[in-house]
Amino acid sequence: MKRLSVLLMATAALLLTGVASAQTSVPASLQQKFPALRVQPKVGTKRDTVKGSYYEQTMHISPSVVVEGAATQAQGAMEATMIVIAMDTEAKYKERREVYKVLSSETLPIPAVDKATKREFEFKPSKTRFDAYKDASNVGGLVYKWYIFGLRDADTKQLLHFETNCPALEKFASSNPETRDKSLGYKGGAQFDTNFKK
Repeated sequence: MKRLSVLLMATAALLLTGVASAQTSVPASLQQKFPALRVQPKVGTKRDTVKGSYYEQTMHISPSVVVEGAATQAQGAMEATMIVIAMDTEAKYKERREVYKVLSSETLPIPAVDKATKREFEFKPSKTRFDAYKDASNVGGLVYKWYIFGLRDADTKQLLHFETNCPALEKFASSNPETRDKSLGYKGGAQFDTNFKK
């Protein structure tokens, strides 16, 4: 039964983990530059079973963002930052510890346009390999857990939109706005600590 459950999980394609909290806040001085700004970051994931293994899987992770505004008006240049957080499966299921790692961190330029129709931009995809058994036999690997996304004005670097589906970060950032900029500074390979009060 254990082998069967892992095999059934392997073909699932998912969008996002958890409920994302979005905070679009265009400063008054930039309202004319970014009228009716709408932003939708997303992370698509797909699991596949490793050939010849009953417990190992790979996960393909594909982040992207859709931006749009007033379709008849211009939209200024922006910078989009996407940070993908992964969970260590051995630490979680064998050692009963919460260990997270920054799997990727990338900033893309969003060019200015004369008409702000819907546009989609893709970040670099990632691939991980992990043990899918959720017990003490887990031999490790990384699986997608959360994302952190930020959109800034390319000229002033002011934050226009912040979004994450990490509940602990969302809660802390709602009462500590300065955390948003700090969390967007994570680099790939860094440890991600959910104790934000340190």
